[in-house]
Amino acid sequence: MIMKTMKIFTSIAIFTLLLSAHSNAEFKTITKKEFLDNNIKLLEKRFDQIDTNKDQKIDAKENTAWVKKVMKARQDRAKAIQKQRAELTKKIDTNKDGKISKEEIEIFKKSQKTKK
Repeated sequence: MIMKTMKIFTSIAIFTLLLSAHSNAEFKTITKKEFLDNNIKLLEKRFDQIDTNKDQKIDAKENTAWVKKVMKARQDRAKAIQKQRAELTKKIDTNKDGKISKEEIEIFKKSQKTKK
């Protein structure tokens, strides 16, 4: 389980690097060593977040607590997104029939353009 968690964190680090690289207009070539050096800091930080008793080891209890924390954060985020979507749907659904028509979407788009 710990190895799976570490693989996930490695993937997150790589994804973060790719996103930050994409956001820069100019991409500099990076060596494997530079890439690993840059991302080891992220992995160390994440390890320290999981290792709550600071014994430099992640045990099953810490890993389970971390997984629960991550899952709760994802659920909270999903609920927030769902709430935002519901609020947006209410704004767009001007005739209050519970459905959004193409016309309602176009009207909403036009109203957003005029607000800018």
